[in-house]
Amino acid sequence: MKRQLGRGIIILALGVLMGCIAPRHTDSNAKQAAVDFRYSPPEWQTAICLPDDPHKSLVDKSGALLYDFGKGGREFGTRISVEVVSNAVWQKQELLSPRIPVVRTFRTADGLQIVEESFAITAPTTEVRRDAVLVRVTNTGAAPRIITPCLVVNTTLDYRRAAQCVLTNTQATVRTSLKITDHVDGKKPCRRIQLADLTMAPGKAADFAVLYSYGASDDDALATVENLTRAREQAIAFWEQAPLPYERIQIPDAGIQALVDSSIRNIWQAREIKNGMTAFQVGPTCYRGLWIVDGAFLLEAATILGAGDQARAGVAYELTHQKPDGRIEVLKRYWKENGIVLWTCVRHAMLTQDKAWLESIWPQLTKAAAFIHELREQSRHDEFSLDDGLNPPGEIDGGLSGEKTDFKRPEFSNVHWNLLGLRAFAQAAQWLGKTNEAARWQAEYEDFYATFRKATARDTRKDGHGNAYVPIFMANAGDELPQRAQWTFCHAVYPGQIFAKDDPLVAGNMAMLEATEREGMVYGTGWDATGIWNYFASFYAHAWLWQGNGRKAAQILYAYANHAAPVLDWREEQSLKGEKFKKVGDMPHNWASAEFIRLVVHLLALDRGDELHLLEGFPREWAKPGMVTKLNGIATPFGPLQLEVMVAGDGHSAKVKLGELKGRHPAKIVLHFEGLTGQAKTVELPVDRSVDQTFTW
Repeated sequence: MKRQLGRGIIILALGVLMGCIAPRHTDSNAKQAAVDFRYSPPEWQTAICLPDDPHKSLVDKSGALLYDFGKGGREFGTRISVEVVSNAVWQKQELLSPRIPVVRTFRTADGLQIVEESFAITAPTTEVRRDAVLVRVTNTGAAPRIITPCLVVNTTLDYRRAAQCVLTNTQATVRTSLKITDHVDGKKPCRRIQLADLTMAPGKAADFAVLYSYGASDDDALATVENLTRAREQAIAFWEQAPLPYERIQIPDAGIQALVDSSIRNIWQAREIKNGMTAFQVGPTCYRGLWIVDGAFLLEAATILGAGDQARAGVAYELTHQKPDGRIEVLKRYWKENGIVLWTCVRHAMLTQDKAWLESIWPQLTKAAAFIHELREQSRHDEFSLDDGLNPPGEIDGGLSGEKTDFKRPEFSNVHWNLLGLRAFAQAAQWLGKTNEAARWQAEYEDFYATFRKATARDTRKDGHGNAYVPIFMANAGDELPQRAQWTFCHAVYPGQIFAKDDPLVAGNMAMLEATEREGMVYGTGWDATGIWNYFASFYAHAWLWQGNGRKAAQILYAYANHAAPVLDWREEQSLKGEKFKKVGDMPHNWASAEFIRLVVHLLALDRGDELHLLEGFPREWAKPGMVTKLNGIATPFGPLQLEVMVAGDGHSAKVKLGELKGRHPAKIVLHFEGLTGQAKTVELPVDRSVDQTFTW
């Protein structure tokens, strides 16, 4: 080991420190990981609304503005679009930037280039919604062109024509900068409204604009190209200055960074203020509401990003749903909500290092833990013997439903989450110095866990590849696909940590899931038995990471990224590429956004109990010459983490800078090198001071 005193940098020759290291390994047969949206869905939606916006405006792949979700007997009661010419061909759609939701849709026609830009106009009040579409048409031909564009209003709701605007759904008005020359109703509910001609000289462009207003009746003067262009610049300035926690994560892969930034924005766009409280919501349409399990990870992601105060408001909102007997039951017989809330609160307290806050809600958490005990007692007296000492049958979710069988099939899904929640609660009692309570709840957990293991041993079976696994329904009632609804198993691995790293149950279940992979993702585990549940990728990758296979987790990150749409968001589930498209759930789906953020962070910094492991899932793609990766104040149970990895220009060394942790010191800080060097080597770093070291290979 050579010390360069002048710079205060330690050069560690890994070949000496850890044994001889061969040249960096490359997977010659593997396709280079890159974000190219190769598995993107064939249709998508983008949120253009503002943070905490009660009006969840969306734009679809065609460029149409979407409103009135679930009204008028169809998915969106109202769709607003423009038709420049009838034979225009869609080319692509993109965001102005990951942080600025101005949606740009490109089309071409003979001798014409068409760009439509859709965005929400910033407003001083939440009662009014104004969205705009700016259209630029460029004549690329050698002769002058005259075109007659149309405004298309497709609505099943109230529709009225006025001289120079259209009114729909009582309070909505659609105006254009061009004069309306004719109303052509067409085939209802799709109305085509003819606009004044546009004339363009060769090589020149012409512009027009559309303004959608809800709750405002005096916008005639606003509906000009000049005014809406000014509104566009104001919207861009708003998003450039929006106080969202973007700067916490810096990734050298521009595609991954774009998805991280867009995920942050989408979470804040889906959020809403309800009863004066902050509610982190999953999406803008069918999942616009409180979902306890989705919320757990949305709140963790926000806390990780340093927005702990905002996340705490979301936790407080969740706790308002506790019933007098202590249970959390937002969804019918969703017993796992009790374990989820326990874990959510404990994790939040540890990430924010706030024992006083945890003490303040301890009576509520104790009641939730007591209800888990009550569920165990109920299971001993119900009509089933399979679930004795566990939970009565409940709602499973994520691929299987207990309600469809009248809750007559005992299952492990609720058991997984109540186990991991109870484990977290017992650990929290110890952390707070509540020795007697810690002993009581640890004993409860251990008895619960022992009962669970007896049941899993009883119900273990083999898949078609010979992999031993535990189905979600006890005794595999119904003979479901092995992989169906295994999301709670993955959560039991991580963040639950209820299994030992070398547990054969985990090895068997992971092998079973791996055998189903299609497009780099687990296939058929969600509601669509022939499709991909996109953000299950994060559950799956986290389980591999916890098992020590960081390289596998990094590969899954890229598969996950490539199932996003080019507008940088995900639908909950979708079909395989090339198959008839079926869609499931919301879009943008922001549990997916939260999971992407969590996975990127945990590949770089993962707390393993009392240890902090760095770069355990560091992708090799981020180790190219000159690349820089940073975590800037990410919340951990050991305090905010400052981490920087700078690969040298020759690609044979990297400087690692680690700020001193200001919380409780971990027992170990372990730096992993497989992503940097291709070799599974580690070095322990000091836990009580900052580090500035260069590692050479």
